Amino acid sequence: MSELSRRDFLKFAAAIPALRVQPWQAPSATDPWNEATAILARIKEPTIPNRDFNLSTYRGDINAAITACNAAGGGRVVVPSGVFQTGPIRLKSRVNLHLSEGAVVKFSTNPKDYLPLVFTRFEGTELMNYSPFIYAFEQEDIAITGPGTLDGQADASHWWDWTRNAARTRLVSTASSGTPVAERIFGEGSFLRPNFIQPYRCRNVFMEGFTMKNSPM
Repeated sequence: MSELSRRDFLKFAAAIPALRVQPWQAPSATDPWNEATAILARIKEPTIPNRDFNLSTYRGDINAAITACNAAGGGRVVVPSGVFQTGPIRLKSRVNLHLSEGAVVKFSTNPKDYLPLVFTRFEGTELMNYSPFIYAFEQEDIAITGPGTLDGQADASHWWDWTRNAARTRLVSTASSGTPVAERIFGEGSFLRPNFIQPYRCRNVFMEGFTMKNSPM
């Protein structure tokens, strides 16, 4: 099946309210589909300055390059062709992490590298857990673009062997009882796998053209 472009997706989404519905699903003033036009109007691509920060300048330290780019007002952090090892990446406002042709970013398989804990989600429930591999919290105008590759390096011996257990039950129980997220402490010993990419409470997020493989979640 061919890929659906962002433009085609928006055209399709805009047409949805006009589709014929069954009589028992007749639109009403409270029909959520009536909000589609307003939702689409809010969607816009990030505003990111047209300047590059080459990773080679920062000795392969992706987070250092992102921090410098953000401090300068934003731009594109360019990962050149080659293999780069990293721990968690913190994406910041007005930064486009661009993976060049032939660029492969490989993430550590050591869980300790994803500490300290961050405000995140596990299966839809908020908690303090291992950092996602690429994490952004309350940032605006961020992007990840290709055509390079992000490799989580997860396999049967790293991340995938972590199964749902008592920690998952405890998480759901603490959430149901109203325990504040800051007190839902998990991480080491809980075996709740982190997400690969998580822009959390962010605005204007754009992702296009890159490949992801071997996700921990």
